[in-house]
Amino acid sequence: MRGNRGASLRGHVAPSAPVRSGSVDPPPICAPGIVSLAVRGRGLASDATRVRATNLTEAASRYFRVGVCFGQAGLEPDAERARAAAFECVRQAVAEGVAQYNIDSAFERWLCDSVCVSAPARIDLGGGWSDTPPFCLDRGGRVLNVAVGLNGAYPISATVRRIREGVVRCISFAGGAETTAEYRTVGDVLATASAGSPFLLPATALQLIGVARRGKSMVEKLSAMGGGIETRTLVRLPIGSGLGVSSILAAVLLCALAALAGVSLPQSALVSLVLLMEQMMGTGGGWQDQAGAIYPGAKLLTSGPGLQQRLRADIIPLTDARRNDFTDRLVLYYTGIHRKSRTLGARIVGKYLARDRVTLRVLDSIRTLAAEMAHAMKEGEWDCLGRQMDRHWQLNRILDPGTSDAPIEALLSDLAPYLAGAKLAGAGGGGFLLLLARGAEEASFLRNRLVSTSCLRNGALYGFYVSEEGLRVTKE
Repeated sequence: MRGNRGASLRGHVAPSAPVRSGSVDPPPICAPGIVSLAVRGRGLASDATRVRATNLTEAASRYFRVGVCFGQAGLEPDAERARAAAFECVRQAVAEGVAQYNIDSAFERWLCDSVCVSAPARIDLGGGWSDTPPFCLDRGGRVLNVAVGLNGAYPISATVRRIREGVVRCISFAGGAETTAEYRTVGDVLATASAGSPFLLPATALQLIGVARRGKSMVEKLSAMGGGIETRTLVRLPIGSGLGVSSILAAVLLCALAALAGVSLPQSALVSLVLLMEQMMGTGGGWQDQAGAIYPGAKLLTSGPGLQQRLRADIIPLTDARRNDFTDRLVLYYTGIHRKSRTLGARIVGKYLARDRVTLRVLDSIRTLAAEMAHAMKEGEWDCLGRQMDRHWQLNRILDPGTSDAPIEALLSDLAPYLAGAKLAGAGGGGFLLLLARGAEEASFLRNRLVSTSCLRNGALYGFYVSEEGLRVTKE
């Protein structure tokens, strides 16, 4: 019986044609009883296959609910196949949305010797998670974030240069350590493109631009393009910062590769292609991280429903006085706690695919809150913005209790008298704290307190400025 069920499910997990996104109100996930659960799961699998031809994101939801039913029935191998099918539908939906760019055919020859692209980090004030597929594909997303330089400099960069050897040499500097790898074949690249590899990102970029393509010779491709390349990526931030580093690093690397080949990538295309890279890498992130660095300054980023995520960036106009007020009041503190968003992201996406009612309400509230926060920032209503940050932090913890932990909560409680509001950056779970003080004097006290005492082990205070420039590109 078990083998038949698995064969039946495998038959439902099939390739699809170009489709649209959307969602409908689902029936209850499961009926009680092991037999009923298995029957219900097979019925949902059949529905998912039928829907997949016209609506990938709804098919993803139904496959995920198949996994829930089979998992509760004790049919874990079948459940795992169903969950994998759900996330594959999400990946296909994102890929369909960026298919218009046809980027791999644009890379024909290297046209200059070297390109360096550097980027600010981003701090997200509100709306995070609403930009993540498939929620943003179904309902649209809205995020308020700010491009920032840290400690007086851009912290993220990628340099790509031509070399004589017909190889791809990758050098990564992150977390205070430098590592190097060299690839001569497509097989070498594909073997690297796995979770946990320090070169997962460049390996994915090489596949995206067609340098490393299954069934093709990478040596011949590089020869036709004019030689091999060396990529050097640099991150001057702690690992797991919550400041969007991995997606921003993907953006600067892809931008550098494109510039080396003379390929024009508009801002919207770069945002979308990094969104696809996130799916290819299995990280499943949204568009706000790369968009936060690509589009300068403070801005409200909005997308509508649809597989093609067309972003609108509404810049928040800040006078010099208001910008100084913001940077004086906001304290950026690294907690020393290494956050891991990969598993957290999968949990949140899973809850959405299961159509968990609390998750749906929270995501809708977060998206709405981002617009309210943008208005408060535009008007310089810092106390209001602080209250909204606190509300956002509450919603994040409802979305996933693992967003915070005891040491962070203890620190926030201790600093509460001086705070207008606070939240962790990014997905939470560690990384940087965004502390909005009640005023300039309170901010000065917070900075002195955080520097003079060991509030959290390995914690560190960072200076920042609002970047009005976006990406910096230098060619040689």
